[in-house]
Amino acid sequence: MNRLPAGVKPPKTILDISNEFDERIRTGDLARYRPIPTGFHPLDEVLGEGLHAESLLLVGGEQGVGKTIFALQAARNIAAAGRAAACMVCYEHSPNYLYHRLLCMESIDPREESPHGVRMEHIRKVVVRSVEQGPGATSGLYSILKELPKAREGWNRIVAYWERLFLARGHPIKTTLAVLDAYLTSLTAQYQEVVLFVDYLQKMPIFGRLDLPDEKKIAIVSEGLKNLALAHQVPIVAVSALDARLLHPDRPQVHDLWGGPAIKYEPDAAVLLHPAGGGKVAFSVGKNRMGPQFVEFHHRLHGAYYCFHPVGGPVREIAVAARVAMAAEDNSLPERRKLGEEKNANQDYDH
Repeated sequence: MNRLPAGVKPPKTILDISNEFDERIRTGDLARYRPIPTGFHPLDEVLGEGLHAESLLLVGGEQGVGKTIFALQAARNIAAAGRAAACMVCYEHSPNYLYHRLLCMESIDPREESPHGVRMEHIRKVVVRSVEQGPGATSGLYSILKELPKAREGWNRIVAYWERLFLARGHPIKTTLAVLDAYLTSLTAQYQEVVLFVDYLQKMPIFGRLDLPDEKKIAIVSEGLKNLALAHQVPIVAVSALDARLLHPDRPQVHDLWGGPAIKYEPDAAVLLHPAGGGKVAFSVGKNRMGPQFVEFHHRLHGAYYCFHPVGGPVREIAVAARVAMAAEDNSLPERRKLGEEKNANQDYDH
């Protein structure tokens, strides 16, 4: 056989694969067989007990609905559980800002209905006051922890997992798929199980191809993220923006994600977030290769503390909305009208 490109392995016989499988069982290597829980329920149950190795999960929704909040909280939950490391690469916020969000998140118990903790403005006021007091005054992180007891409580919780949670700023030109590949190579050498979070997919650059049309770029990134999940045998969670030309503004579907067919085909699961009223956000599972799809449940959002209540409402089907979405994909206008009328007749079900 001629020399293969770097990173490409020759085909294996079924005998070789059987021997490798047998060796994993004998050595107790279960890392790729046990899903990694996100800490959100019933999402984990719907996804087949959590995030699966080699899978790509997309989290979509309109701006400000809580996509980054979910991603950071899920990464935090994974790191805090102690079993796996989590890395979040964010193209919208700096690691320092996300760290501030973590302090706010950890200052409360998200399971409470009306929690009281540290807000972002509290941290900013203490920081500004500390700096204005001059070099001789007590400054640094200690000043925040001293003046804000709830922040100190949050910091103590962060200490328990701060070596398993990684944050990186996504550079708009340089943080390409090759960089994420390097991150995963390094992390999987240190930890047996790793989950990568990307926020968000449409902002990822393609090296040397800044002039590519959006749809082509998004297709390359979507396929690339799935290939990274396969190559490193890790789950990847990617936040995705919605297309401005929404088909279903009231309840976004997989077909409303910004990008061409690849962004709809590549993910193994897709969760769409949208406001549900009453301070809650609906999590709609529009695609799922690991369990039921076209189901929905609600989580209370603690916006001031950048987190969700980890336990959502009961799972319910959204069959009519799903049929509208599939009809839209088929571009069958008469069918879309027919299903739209059926949906209008079931408004009580949708609310």
